[in-house]
Amino acid sequence: MNQHQYKDLTIEVLDEPTYDYGSTDNNFNYSKPYFGEDAEVHPVSKHGVKIYRNDRIIDSCIIIGAGGATGINKNSTLLDNDQLLICCCDTVFCLTLPDLKLNWKTKADWSTCFQLFKLQDDYLIHGECEITRIDKYGKIKWQFSGADIFVSMDEEEEFRLAEDHIMLTDFEKTKYKIDFDGKLLWDTYQRKAKTTGNSTLPKKWLTWLQKLFGY
Repeated sequence: MNQHQYKDLTIEVLDEPTYDYGSTDNNFNYSKPYFGEDAEVHPVSKHGVKIYRNDRIIDSCIIIGAGGATGINKNSTLLDNDQLLICCCDTVFCLTLPDLKLNWKTKADWSTCFQLFKLQDDYLIHGECEITRIDKYGKIKWQFSGADIFVSMDEEEEFRLAEDHIMLTDFEKTKYKIDFDGKLLWDTYQRKAKTTGNSTLPKKWLTWLQKLFGY
């Protein structure tokens, strides 16, 4: 669960994996539902938002996404003035405060949005397949993809936002340095490719082909 303080209100964002939209058997009935693309038909992850004043819930909403599953981590939500941003599956949702109205939603990765950060007046999203910069209105300014997905199976850092650049590591441990305009400054991919002579498809394209053709 993530908790944010907004004026005299406490905001809780929590994972709701057992929530069933439309059911009367849920432990809590959220006031407003918001759906990502295809999420009404194929719901994957559900994240609830509750607003408290003096320990009493005054408003709530449930966000339901489709695509790659997400949980709640320390960087999957962001409080920015009177807006709350939340990663849910392949989409970033922006809610206004304190009324929890949906300001915008942007599909920022074709699979999963893991975490988001403030970058100048914009937002930077670390997705499974893309690094995406969006403006304050939810418009995509640029996207960067590597030779493989930005996921690590060990403790190596896949994403690091530095003072004047972004450092990335993909599944095959290829490293990338990009600037804040999404331009590649250097990577280790070509060096590894020349050394190994590996001509196999990157894992993210293999995954896409498997999903497309069902093998």
